[in-house]
Amino acid sequence: MFIPLFILLLLMLIAIVILVGIVAVPVAIARRLQPHRPPSRMAESQYADDAQRLVREIKEALKACPIPYEQKTELLRQVRDIPGNVVRALHKLQRLRRIKKIAKRSEDAANAADVLDDIVRMERQIVDELRRTHETLLAVPVTLMKVDAARGERNFDRVIVALSETNQRLNDLADSYGEVRAKRNLGYP
Repeated sequence: MFIPLFILLLLMLIAIVILVGIVAVPVAIARRLQPHRPPSRMAESQYADDAQRLVREIKEALKACPIPYEQKTELLRQVRDIPGNVVRALHKLQRLRRIKKIAKRSEDAANAADVLDDIVRMERQIVDELRRTHETLLAVPVTLMKVDAARGERNFDRVIVALSETNQRLNDLADSYGEVRAKRNLGYP
């Protein structure tokens, strides 16, 4: 009687392992298919979530806003790119911070100090640009409401230019990460 009970428990354990394996595979596949998400452990990751929400808010506000079609199209083009650029900048920021940890442990203090200075400068630039982008995005729905209320104010081109510039700066900062890495010839991931 003891042996059949043992075999039954062993079979139940095998069945549980198989069920967990069956569930784990689709979960792993689903995670790989998800769009890039910002690193959640970073304090700045809230910028990505806010950018997504603000873009939805801007799209809704644009539906009723009396601005010309060309301006709406240009604004939507600029706004659509911002969340992806924010996430890209956050990933670069996370990489910089990992490299910074490695550089702090480096035995070559002189070279590490130069690398750390570059990393700190780039880190500050990315965080500052994320803040500016967030502030610019926050201003867009307010501007749209002002335009809707005034029905004649056309300072909207300035907002489109600001969004275009912030997109360009985010791209430039994310690209500069690769340039510094190549310049310093770091072999870190």
